[in-house]
Amino acid sequence: MLQALFDGLFAGSIYALVALALTITYQPTRIMNFAQGEAFILGAGCGFLFLGVYKWNFFLGFLLMLLLSIVMGLLQERMIILPVQLSKSRFAWIIATLAAALIFQSIFSIRFVGDTLQFNPLIDKAVELDKAIISVQMIFSILISLIIILAYDQFLRRSIHGRAMRATAHNADTAIILGIPTKRIVVGAFVASSAIGAIAGFLWAPELGVNPASGLNFTISGFIAAIIGGVGSPRGALLGGLIVGLLNSFANNIFGGIAANIAVFIALGLILVVRPAGFFGKPVGAH
Repeated sequence: MLQALFDGLFAGSIYALVALALTITYQPTRIMNFAQGEAFILGAGCGFLFLGVYKWNFFLGFLLMLLLSIVMGLLQERMIILPVQLSKSRFAWIIATLAAALIFQSIFSIRFVGDTLQFNPLIDKAVELDKAIISVQMIFSILISLIIILAYDQFLRRSIHGRAMRATAHNADTAIILGIPTKRIVVGAFVASSAIGAIAGFLWAPELGVNPASGLNFTISGFIAAIIGGVGSPRGALLGGLIVGLLNSFANNIFGGIAANIAVFIALGLILVVRPAGFFGKPVGAH
């Protein structure tokens, strides 16, 4: 059970990062970016390529991964926001985000055909606790995830740019009147969410490996975590991610993989019955 606990904490912390990335994009745009998982694959793929194949220095590979994630964020912003602005359909964002996801998924599937995206961890050590083998890399990843989420939460609450993002999320038209550059905030949101998603993939790949075509699976896990915690809340992203990760890990340990997926969706349904806006979310009328 201790092994399942740490596995769940690790998976939950990564799902929380994906949920946070979805939240960052959702706040100023009210768009749930279903292409978010492709940033996850980008991070895992860069780690596999730069550190696993080319054997580059860790920090050089990590820096280049961040730069490529910024480029992806800029591309996704144009690929998603432009069709939404040109279209009069209220559902254009669904088509645009899924189309972006399929485009990036095709690129990754062609580049990494037949590969499992996995590379040696930065800290290749493990600790044995009551027959459970806990890798130091796993503990490191959990701590990094917590730091990123809590840092972004404080950024939103205490910085001028964070207040501008919250104002844009509350009412974009009023924010424009107040002189807030809402277009730049939207671009910044896509860039930040892409970078965080890539970091999540970079942390996940050394432990469990990633299939290049599995980006949508991680998007769904992050989406469920965001819904449970409350869309728009970094703290909700953390709580939702941990709930999904722990529930999946314990259910998988006891009942098996299919039952674990069913358990997560049952938990989602039950939580939404009691708290329709999630644990930290606001009712629609409060936005």
